[in-house]
Amino acid sequence: MSYGFVESIEHFAPHCFTGEEGAGLFRSHSHDADEITLILEGEGYYTSAGQNVSVAAGDLILIPAGIHHGFVCLKAWAGISVHYDFRVIPAYCQYLLQHAYKQRPNQILKSCLCGNSLHRAQVALLQLEEEGQRERLNEFSDDLMRNALETLLLTYHSNTLCASEPALAEGDSDERMVRDVLQEIHRTYFTSLKIADLAARHFLSESIFRKKFTERVGVPPKQYIITLRLNEAKRLLRNTDKPVEFIASEVGFTSSSRFHDLFVKHAGKTPLEWRKNFDTK
Repeated sequence: MSYGFVESIEHFAPHCFTGEEGAGLFRSHSHDADEITLILEGEGYYTSAGQNVSVAAGDLILIPAGIHHGFVCLKAWAGISVHYDFRVIPAYCQYLLQHAYKQRPNQILKSCLCGNSLHRAQVALLQLEEEGQRERLNEFSDDLMRNALETLLLTYHSNTLCASEPALAEGDSDERMVRDVLQEIHRTYFTSLKIADLAARHFLSESIFRKKFTERVGVPPKQYIITLRLNEAKRLLRNTDKPVEFIASEVGFTSSSRFHDLFVKHAGKTPLEWRKNFDTK
């Protein structure tokens, strides 16, 4: 079953495993979707090439798409797994997931939750599932699901056992600056972001800021923001019935006509044509 931008949500329990009291080996596998899993009971190991990650109740696990993995259950466990396509999740969720993957590329990642963090993750998972079980997603479903996935990924980051930031060469202030700017852009792309303000917050002239950003990201900051907004607009056109004018405003365009012109240039179709073409596939 499809849950908006989420491909599937699955509960697992001891009866899924062979052996006494739910202990045993579940076959190893890989899938095209990214995965986030919350262990609610039990303990065991997740395995992949070169990894043997111990897990227990309260652990939140991220598994990148395409990684061949399996798991061994030592004590009967239960939990919830969500599978989703990185390419079509909301913009800030993409950033949070990409940021996690950069810390330890092509590996299974784990964060240990307890107390309020664990409760927050459980509520977010239930919110994703509740919206997905609706016979037809309503106008608020995408926003609720976006908030829920953001909550899961933010909870992962705030409780991760991994280093909170990828290692940087000593004195590489430019790389750190660009990383901070990218986080701000992904978090606030729908606001009236100004390149001059981004530069000023890092005590740079606008021209030097543009140069440093473009050297490291590959495109100028203004183009990066526009592309991010347009990609989020395409996601909303695909997953919701929101009016085009509303979507234009929601992703940060103050002019519907400018949004229309930029969208046509970017996608080769008007927003309505793009939505209709996607619906017919």
